[in-house]
Amino acid sequence: DPLALLNDLVSNNQEKLEVEVVLNDDEIKGFVFAFVPRKRAKAVLRDRYDISTFAKIVNNDTVSSKVALLSESADVTTQILDSGLDAILADEDALLEEIVITDVPAEKPESHDFKRQKKLSAVLRLPEPTEANVAKFKQAFEFVFYLVDYVAESISLRPETTRKLGKARDDAFKEFARMAEQEKQDALAKALAEKRRIELEEVDKMSPEQRRKWEEKDRKKQIKKEQSKRIRRV
Repeated sequence: DPLALLNDLVSNNQEKLEVEVVLNDDEIKGFVFAFVPRKRAKAVLRDRYDISTFAKIVNNDTVSSKVALLSESADVTTQILDSGLDAILADEDALLEEIVITDVPAEKPESHDFKRQKKLSAVLRLPEPTEANVAKFKQAFEFVFYLVDYVAESISLRPETTRKLGKARDDAFKEFARMAEQEKQDALAKALAEKRRIELEEVDKMSPEQRRKWEEKDRKKQIKKEQSKRIRRV
């Protein structure tokens, strides 16, 4: 019940309602699109990894000058605005203040095995619960969930758009691939060092003759290893 929800939120002195919906990964292509109040655009571009990495501010004469569109693809922008969002963004008094659709974390991941989850988040301004405002709030609230379905069912990106979106992610995530390879190499080096430590402990327990034979065998092994490295470099 939108009226009960609005009354409850306003009575708790809340000024905004934040909604976040996890999207079905199989139903939509990964992309970044957002609109925010223009006064927040620079901060969003600075602070959000997904938007700063993949999106840029898009000029569009059909939306209010108070709003900033941020998108990584004209194809994505056009199709999302065609959902009816263009009419909402043309209204300077719209209650829907912010929407972000993304498949990338808002904060920059610290490791290569980060979770990529497609989400739609929205921020709605809460008005005084008059009859007119309740109707307007209901319309904005329901539009958020309509947009969830629209993104899954009605957006059909061109093949070249899909390729560009995929390449942008491959390029951006190269550093994470390097991190994964470095972690793999570090783990291997650690395992080899532990194996060597255990081996040397066993050598300490050998008789002088056994140790001499082991050292000779180990010396030949190290020479062979160095020769193999030189061949690979050539």
